[in-house]
Amino acid sequence: RKHAAEEGVVPDVVADSGDPGEPAKKEKKHKSSKSASPEASGDGEEAAAGDGGFQEAADQATREAALKEEEEKKKAEEKETRKREKEAEKKRVEEEAMKASEEAKRAAEEARQKLQERLKSLLEGSKASKNVEECMGELKSVVKEMQEAGIECQEIEEAEARIKELKKIVKAQEKLQQAISERDVRGLQKAIGKAEEAAVPEGVLEEARKVLAEELPKQEARDKLEALKEGATSEQLKEALAQAKSAGLKKDELAEFKELLAKLERREEVEALLKKAMEERSVEGLKAAIQQAEEAGVDSKQIKKANKVLKEEEPKQKAREKLALACEKPSIQVLKEAIDGAKEAGLEAAEYSKAEEQLKQEEEKERLMAAIKTTLAESLTVDMSDLEALREAKEKLGECITTAMAAGVPEQHMVEADQRRKRLHNAIEDLKGSIRVFCRIRPLSAKEIEQKDRKVTEAASSMTLNIEGKDGGDQSTFAFDAVFTPGTQEEVFEDCRDLVQSAVDGYNVTIFAYGQTGAGKTFTMYGMPEPGKEGTTPRTIKELFRVTEQNSARFDFQIYASMLELYRNDLVDLLPKEGVAPCKGKLTIKTDKDGRISVENLIEEECKNAEELTAILERGNGKRTVASTAMNAESSRSHLVLWVRIVSKNKDTQEETRGKILMCDLAGSERLGKSKVSGEMQAEAIEINKSLTALGDVIEALTKNQKVVPYRNHKLTQLMQDSLGGSAKTLMFVNCSPASSNLDETLMSLKYATRAKKITNTAKKG
Repeated sequence: RKHAAEEGVVPDVVADSGDPGEPAKKEKKHKSSKSASPEASGDGEEAAAGDGGFQEAADQATREAALKEEEEKKKAEEKETRKREKEAEKKRVEEEAMKASEEAKRAAEEARQKLQERLKSLLEGSKASKNVEECMGELKSVVKEMQEAGIECQEIEEAEARIKELKKIVKAQEKLQQAISERDVRGLQKAIGKAEEAAVPEGVLEEARKVLAEELPKQEARDKLEALKEGATSEQLKEALAQAKSAGLKKDELAEFKELLAKLERREEVEALLKKAMEERSVEGLKAAIQQAEEAGVDSKQIKKANKVLKEEEPKQKAREKLALACEKPSIQVLKEAIDGAKEAGLEAAEYSKAEEQLKQEEEKERLMAAIKTTLAESLTVDMSDLEALREAKEKLGECITTAMAAGVPEQHMVEADQRRKRLHNAIEDLKGSIRVFCRIRPLSAKEIEQKDRKVTEAASSMTLNIEGKDGGDQSTFAFDAVFTPGTQEEVFEDCRDLVQSAVDGYNVTIFAYGQTGAGKTFTMYGMPEPGKEGTTPRTIKELFRVTEQNSARFDFQIYASMLELYRNDLVDLLPKEGVAPCKGKLTIKTDKDGRISVENLIEEECKNAEELTAILERGNGKRTVASTAMNAESSRSHLVLWVRIVSKNKDTQEETRGKILMCDLAGSERLGKSKVSGEMQAEAIEINKSLTALGDVIEALTKNQKVVPYRNHKLTQLMQDSLGGSAKTLMFVNCSPASSNLDETLMSLKYATRAKKITNTAKKG
């Protein structure tokens, strides 16, 4: 058809109804009608011209006939050609149609195979696909396309079955997603079960299982909390709350249970309080616990039980209160009445045993007070010149006072006896000698041993010392209150410990050390910081606070300390603190009407304990002037004085007494030829010797009972005026070297101390 249309003959062929000549006739007729009119017109013109044109016309007709025949022949050929072409075209069209059909069949087969393969792929992929809905949509689309194409195969049936399965999966998945969104454990568990049955993809199931794993502990915690709403203990609820918090429950979910926990804890606390009150059987405790138990909702049985105990205990409590009052202000009569009342109320013996003990104590106090009166009366008849009798009376009276104090006898019942004990003690000290002198001989020094020195002293007894005579002469014997060669620091202090009590009792006490340089005075007075090597002064400080602490129940004490050195006849205050300007006033020695010595403008600091006083001692000691000489590596170049003032007030009688302890470490006497000092140190040595000479003059005047004692000759003797021949109880250490090279100095010191022992003081209380 296409070819015929291109040739321009298709319309005629199509228009042909079956007569192949019909178109040619029509065409010939048409041509004849078309050319006839002009020829007719021409022939008319030739007729008019004549017959001459006939031949021409005949020729013309012949030619025309030939042409016509040629045309017809041509037309026949053309018709045949067209027929052959038409047949060829028809064949070509049929071949093309057949080819197109085959191609269409082949394309259809290929499409069917592709759709089938795609369906198979979708069916296979649907088993593992996570997007079920998308997979189901694709399956539907492919099935529809195959059905429209008229394809029939087993896969379509499988696909339709799979689509039904996928619909179930989608439905299960939707419910699973809803359960995930709601995060309800039971809903999740049900949805997961259905999803597993429906073969929901593992990825979706995994998400649901993860949410379930998160929510399951929370639900378990919720269930546990709900189960504990009734009958739980606070510990159980506390543990459940901790588990719930750990599981991630929100505050608003826990609020109700926290409130419940607070109530439980309060109830348990009150129950414990009630139980304790019942165990202790305390009336006040029971009343308070019962009230709280009622408010906290404690079991009524427990409250009833507590009320029963309260009813039993109230009369007992009254008996206890009466006992307490009797014990607080004990008297024999009141205690007896309280004990009788306790027995009537049915109290256990242990509850009134204290009152019975106090009754015994009160009866014992009465007996002890009677014993004190008897012993006091006996002490008034003692011979005041008999040392042993005095000691016996003092010990007996002291024992009575100590026993009475331990028994709790009131202070006012012992004032007279205590005053008598003090008088006996001081009488004993007076009989020992107004000035007690202890002699202490140090060991040979390493230097003395090296230079082949030998010992020239020997202790004959605990109170006498032998020393070789000069130049081979007869040995001399000196008697003192005690001799130490050298003795321990504790042994030395033990014999002067009682002087601390005298100071606390209100007397002035002086302890000083005398001797040549390097004889051990400073070691005796101050010692060394190592344990056991403390000297007399630090031990005196400890003893002072021990005694005051022992008597603190009866007395209030105030202790003040000052420290100075006498350097080249100048008084130097050793207590100004670093960065603080010293007092502008000059240090001046004053003597009151009773002969007591004080130093005007001297810094005085109160000490609350031994540590504070020791710190003052160390502070002052650190400022003392020392120097190295041929006889002593650390020779003291001044007289060092620690001044301790003690004020005591009886708490009951308000009587006040004042005592004083003067600890004096004198600088050592020295011979300039031996010490080999010069310049400033020589001037110091000369001044030291002058002061010691002045001290010797005072001692000599006192021993010879001279009317005028030269105290004013030197500031040292002014400072010690109430210690030598005054109102003080005085102990003198004479420190000596045992070395043969120091024989002269040792003899001089011993003679000096012997004269001092003859001095008589008149001790007075401050």
